[in-house]
This record gives sequence, C-alpha cells and structure tokens, in this order.
Amino acid sequence: MHSAIPRVVLIVLACALSLAAPARADEPVRPLLTREATETLWRARIQSFLDRGVIPLIDMESSLPNEVADGDLGPALRAMDKEGVALMVCDGYQAEKDGASKGYRWGYAVSRAANRHPDRLVQATNGGTNPNWTSGKGGRPNDFIDQTEVQARSGDYPILAEFEFRHYQSSQQCKKGRTDRDVNQPLDGANGQRLFALSQETGLAVLIHLEPEDACIDALERTLAAYPGARIIACHFGQIRHPGRQTRFGPELVRRLLSTYPNLYYDLSVGEPGRRYACTDRLDTVLWADAGAFGEQSDRLKPDYAKVLTDFSDRFVAGFDYGGGRAPLPGFIAARAANIRLILAGLPAPVRHAISYGNAWRLLTGKAW
Repeated sequence: MHSAIPRVVLIVLACALSLAAPARADEPVRPLLTREATETLWRARIQSFLDRGVIPLIDMESSLPNEVADGDLGPALRAMDKEGVALMVCDGYQAEKDGASKGYRWGYAVSRAANRHPDRLVQATNGGTNPNWTSGKGGRPNDFIDQTEVQARSGDYPILAEFEFRHYQSSQQCKKGRTDRDVNQPLDGANGQRLFALSQETGLAVLIHLEPEDACIDALERTLAAYPGARIIACHFGQIRHPGRQTRFGPELVRRLLSTYPNLYYDLSVGEPGRRYACTDRLDTVLWADAGAFGEQSDRLKPDYAKVLTDFSDRFVAGFDYGGGRAPLPGFIAARAANIRLILAGLPAPVRHAISYGNAWRLLTGKAW
C-alpha cells in the first residue's frame, strides 16, 4: 500500500535529501521536515489504513540497530503495509567507535532512517541501554544523560526512548550465560530524577523498562507523584519473569496506579500465549487465560486484565520491542502485529482504536486523533 503523502512535502523532502551529503555515524543529523509537515505525513498514513477498514497500529517501543537503520528497509516497510502498521517509533543506539571520541557517542542512524522514510519511522532519542547510562554516570558533557538533555531540548524528537532501570536478562542472554543486561538502577536516583524532570520540562513522554518488583513499584509511585507533568510509559505490561520478586503486580494494583496517577501509561510489548522465559522456564506473560490442567495458556485474555484494558483504554499503547539480536525485522513485524491484534481481539471497537493508534497519536503530538 502506498502512503498518502502530499506532493509538496515529497518535493521538499526529495530536494533536501539530494542536497544532503552522506553522513558518517558521528555526524549530527537534523530532521529534514518541520514537525508540522511530518505530522501531516503521519496523519495521512494512519488515515489511509482507516479508509481501507483496517485499524492501524503504531509501534511505540522498538529500537533500530545502526546496521538495520542504515540498511535496506524496503522489506520491513512492505511488511508494515501488509500488517497494517502505520508507524514505528524507534530509538537509536550509540555510534560506532571512531578511535577518538570519549564517553557516550550519540548515534544518528535512526535519524537518517527517519529522514528517508518520514511517513513510517518516528525517531526517538537514543535508548538508555548503554553502559554509560546503566552504570549511573552523569555530570559531564560526554555522559549519556547530559547528551539526552541537550538532544531532547533541541525539539528534534517527539518522544524520549526506552530507559532501563530494573531489567532482567533476556532469554537469549540466559542461553548464552550473559549477565550484562541484568540492570538495577534506582528509578528515583540522580539520573532518574534528571530524566523525569526532562520529561516534565519538555512535555515528551518517556518509556521505561522497570520490572515490576515489589520495591520498584514503591519507587514508581514516588516518581509519579514527584513529577506529575512527566508522562511515563512503563514497558511490557504483564511480563512477570520472577514471580517471587513481583508478588504485588496484578489487576487490582494496576487499577489503583492508573486511578491515582494520570501520568502513567503502559505498553503492550509482551509475549504471545505460551511463551516461556529461558532463565526460569516459566510462562512470562500473565495476561493470558489458563487452558487445560497442565499450565497451558489460551489465546484469550484473563477477564480481569481485559476489564483493565477496557476501563483504562486511554492509558495503553501498542509496542513491538524490536532491537538487537531479534529475528529479521520483516518477520518480526508480522509476528508482533499479530500478537497485538490477538490481545485486542475481544475488546470493544473504541478500545481497539484507542490502544492501536489513538493514544500513541496523543502522546506523540499532544493532540487528540
């Protein structure tokens, strides 16, 4: 499906791209279009799906490795068209080593990709997954949090990327014996406070990876209360990988949090029915209803979670969670889009529209769809 892009915008974009010299990985890249022109493209693409009777999806939580962002995205874009994915919000990775730069090297690969495909890709800031962030560094111009503040205030980004606070090893890392992604950075520590103050100052929503451990929930409540103007999207709703540490998470807790803190949102980048966490061999997504006597999961939501999604339909967004080490992007898009649609399948139509794209549109633009 071809995007409904206004002709004048295409002409401006083509001229700008023709004049732009090829950029090295460490060269700053600014958006080629104004935010108003970019939002016009986004709106036209979303509407093009609606006109065909398809509820479009906006993936609010993915990362594009540099080699993917700078590579041939054609197959992935065709997969987006086929699966009804209007936009993918992608954060970036650190630039490659150049033998000279010290500290964090801000990466612009996603910016280059978004300039090539402004009607499909939304650039978020670089993601908080790098050692400079996870080790808690800050206070120098070449530290990640300091650079994030500069970049966010530039006006180039409509959203702050996913930042890791409490993060378990992935299944792939457990299989390989890696422990470098077992991150435990305090949400209300110095860098967390700077990040949420930045969200409050700029109005940019911020995605966080915070495994809902009991102590982390207390820190989340303190943060939501301290920064009421920060819009915080907690990623991977219903992903429970160590139940012994996460005893409080459940529909009633979520109801209380969403009722108390209007600045809290969740994304639905979670596992399909029956997915197991390799580190423990346990089912890792608690949203799915039980099936059978041996712990299987059905492809339907538990009624209590379906009710939460319905009652708070303005507080959830879709997410795919693409990143390094995943399957090739075209197939990944198809699988994750199918999982989001499965989560939403039994919910009322207005809820599906809100979670699929309406809430994301509001968080990205500040406007109702």
